Amino acid sequence: MSEEMKKQVISMMGKKTDIRFAARNEESKEYDLFIYGPIGGFFFGTNAESVRRKLAETEAKKINVHINSPGGSAFDGVAISNLLKKHKAEVIIHVDGWAASAASVIAMAGDKIIMPENTMMMIHRASTIDFGNAAVFEKTASDLRKIDQSLAASYKKRFVGTQEELDQLLDDETFLTAEEAVAFGLADIVGEEIEIQDLEDPEDDQEDEEEYENFKDRLVAKYAAQATPKPNNQEPPEEEPTQNNVSKLFLNL
Repeated sequence: MSEEMKKQVISMMGKKTDIRFAARNEESKEYDLFIYGPIGGFFFGTNAESVRRKLAETEAKKINVHINSPGGSAFDGVAISNLLKKHKAEVIIHVDGWAASAASVIAMAGDKIIMPENTMMMIHRASTIDFGNAAVFEKTASDLRKIDQSLAASYKKRFVGTQEELDQLLDDETFLTAEEAVAFGLADIVGEEIEIQDLEDPEDDQEDEEEYENFKDRLVAKYAAQATPKPNNQEPPEEEPTQNNVSKLFLNL
């Protein structure tokens, strides 16, 4: 992790946690759950118990979970994810800013995961702070490896690649754009933030032998071609009689 990113994570970890559960439409029983800020642990308020209470108090048929979090407690992340998975409501995950670490585990609970094009997801190995002698640290390392296996299982059901490829992404502490997350199966839809025409570089049309900057970029190239974009359920605008073939292309951006 870069020094700048570490500063951002530390800054966000120091902010007050905001968790809200409110009815969007009481008639249709559609609710919004906002998970903003650090998750779980001894110091933070977005813990599994508070989420459990909020879910138990509603008969929601659809829950929109909005996430903007640097992560926190792995155990609370797993517990919140499982609570959402077991709920009878349809769960739609919206990554509003970023879903990092334990927050990305919560995101995996969605029946559908939507990431606007300017959002990020981060996956990595479990980490902790400890104090003691060599025996203490050896036990801590062993415990962390077991936690890693548990966390990897949260991603594996969605990840389109192999276990070895997923392990490498976790080892590398990988930050994913919305498009990259969709390519790996860790998200379903790239939401629109603004409409910008993509500019193509003629030199980009090279074969797979092209040299990529790192493991993640090679993997994205491998699976992006296989990813099937899912519709965002928005009806395209009606076609005007004077439209030409070029203008039709922009309707799908």
